[in-house]
Amino acid sequence: MDFNLAEKLAIVKAIDRVILADDKIAKGEMVYLGQLMKLMNFDSDFVEEARKFSAKQAFFILDGLSEAKKHSLAIMLHEMAYSDGDLDREEVKILFSVFENAGIKIEDPGLPPEVFNISDVYFKSSAHIFHRPDDDISEKNIEKRAIKIEPNINGDKGVTVTTFKLGGFMPFWGNKVELTPKHMDIVELHSNRSLLKGFGEDSHIDPENRHTNYSLSIFHPNNEIEKIVLHKHHLKTDVEFLK
Repeated sequence: MDFNLAEKLAIVKAIDRVILADDKIAKGEMVYLGQLMKLMNFDSDFVEEARKFSAKQAFFILDGLSEAKKHSLAIMLHEMAYSDGDLDREEVKILFSVFENAGIKIEDPGLPPEVFNISDVYFKSSAHIFHRPDDDISEKNIEKRAIKIEPNINGDKGVTVTTFKLGGFMPFWGNKVELTPKHMDIVELHSNRSLLKGFGEDSHIDPENRHTNYSLSIFHPNNEIEKIVLHKHHLKTDVEFLK
């Protein structure tokens, strides 16, 4: 969905109102905002410009949106309100106020989101395949794994990715970390696939510990994760985690 400059300013103004409704900014909200920034191609300076907009100006523009664009806006606002895992009374009031002033009809709350939410993923894999393209080798392993994606555990931008071994011979100790937490930024966000890439200043000498040596492809047609591929660039190896 393409929005013009004025529409983007009005949308960001509305999103900002939802974020600040409870007088705090949660990690999940920042992650989802980052996704929207990439999807709609705007930055933090654009957010500051949008804040200069009066609510009256923003609502006038939003009320003139096509029904398809209003539908997309409603989903964005709904997902932003829920991105912190909770929807309190103030957020509900602001959300309904924006819907009403923007001329958005609240008829079908069960509509599926158009933007895949990367901030809270826990994917259990039944098997995984090691691919070494340079050697034309693929090896399948039926040991179960889990991939966890959460808001950056250091409070920075992006997300943190960790993989775990499930079960095995050490049930007493619970799930064992396989890939230690890696900080990644969202570099691509499409309707069926998203790409995360490791970032940050790496002081680690060991290539296994460098965040920048890893990236993650998530395949999510219809917002259902089909598979996840971990790219180990330093080893020239891909690990494909199957559903």
